[in-house]
Amino acid sequence: MSYSLRDLAAQLQTGSHGARALVEDCLAAIDDPNGEGQRSFIEVYHDRARNEADAVDHARKQGWSLPAFAGIPLSIKDLFDEAGIVTRAGSKILQDAAPASRDATVLARLKAAGFIVIGRTNMTEFAFSGLGTNAHYGDARCPFERDPNNVTNGRVAGGSSSGSAVSISDGMTPATIGSDTGGSTRAPAAFCGIVGLKPTTTRMPSDGIFPLSRSFDAAGPMANTVSCCAILDSLMAGGSGEDEAAFAVKGLRLALPKGYLFDDLDPHVASSFAAAIDRLSAAGADISDITLAEIEALRPSNNVKSIVAAEAYHLHQSYLEAGKGNQYDPLIAFRLQGGKDILASEYIEMIETRKRVWAAVQTAVRGYDALILPTSPALPPALSSLGDIQAKTTQNAKCLRNTAISNYLDRPTITIPCHAAGTGPVGVSLIGSRQHDRRLLAIAAASEAIIRG
Repeated sequence: MSYSLRDLAAQLQTGSHGARALVEDCLAAIDDPNGEGQRSFIEVYHDRARNEADAVDHARKQGWSLPAFAGIPLSIKDLFDEAGIVTRAGSKILQDAAPASRDATVLARLKAAGFIVIGRTNMTEFAFSGLGTNAHYGDARCPFERDPNNVTNGRVAGGSSSGSAVSISDGMTPATIGSDTGGSTRAPAAFCGIVGLKPTTTRMPSDGIFPLSRSFDAAGPMANTVSCCAILDSLMAGGSGEDEAAFAVKGLRLALPKGYLFDDLDPHVASSFAAAIDRLSAAGADISDITLAEIEALRPSNNVKSIVAAEAYHLHQSYLEAGKGNQYDPLIAFRLQGGKDILASEYIEMIETRKRVWAAVQTAVRGYDALILPTSPALPPALSSLGDIQAKTTQNAKCLRNTAISNYLDRPTITIPCHAAGTGPVGVSLIGSRQHDRRLLAIAAASEAIIRG
């Protein structure tokens, strides 16, 4: 079932649909023995969600005033703090940590708007991979070529917000929130055929969200439509849940950053993306090829020595140096070691270089409304192709090659599905200007139907 937040809010407010019935629909999808719920969720709040839904229905029958989205289920990535709940961030090493004392601010805002948290979703341990696999809690699979009779046969859901994306694609919830450091909302969204948004890093408060890299982390929404993401973005940033009015596509100035971001595209990705570009052009968008010389020279994705690697290692240093690396997912322990030997001088230079690149790219793209490119150059990798750490590392680098550019530039980015129904999932990314997230959402609202085809 594909949900729209605007439609659901209207149905709940008019009484044509009840909160308890909606929660039961979502729980049935999660609990389906032939579905992905057991791999997409780490914890499901069956009783709590039902009780909260009953309270909403009762209040509505009494005519009491309720928040705009009261009764709509929400799934949350396992790195958001909830009062009284242990934040494990997809790990086992934190399972005995003290429960959180309060909700993360972005979660508190969504609860205040009426959303009912239905459960905590699976993720790459500590959010440090774009594949979405998890050695502790299982591997959530994207809908494409999923074998219902063999849980080891299928394709990754993308990471790190894997379970969150599947919870949307499989109708387990109408809304979800994740985090994005190198593509962690957009890669899963693209691989699962939904919409995902990475905001400007400072747009969302980060308190109560288990970090990977404080310089790059950004909490963001995933949902079925651009409109749904716009509503969630508004609430998470402290707004009232506004949608965003669409720009006109005619005359929209889009830039294709040709170069390594377009190298070695999967043929299906290339053809699906090209078809979307043709549709946008036919609708009146002005699309031009450009080259971003600084990005071509730097290629800032999945470098062993990086700001993310340095900050991630610092965060986990005490565990790793205490000999607890064997309690981590082997892939994550391996990746964390990449930040061990980065010198302070190297870290400072990387920070300064990043700022210089920001300025140079801003000058180069000033005449355009957005950049446009394939969200991932590849289809979601088959689980069978991830036999060892080297294979996972190679596939991870490929999956996040195009998404990482937005994090490095700290530009808001949204991915919209563009593939034909029944074919491999492909996303188109629109990259906006720093701090102009709502303008990007207006551009996306105008382009969505055309991109989808």
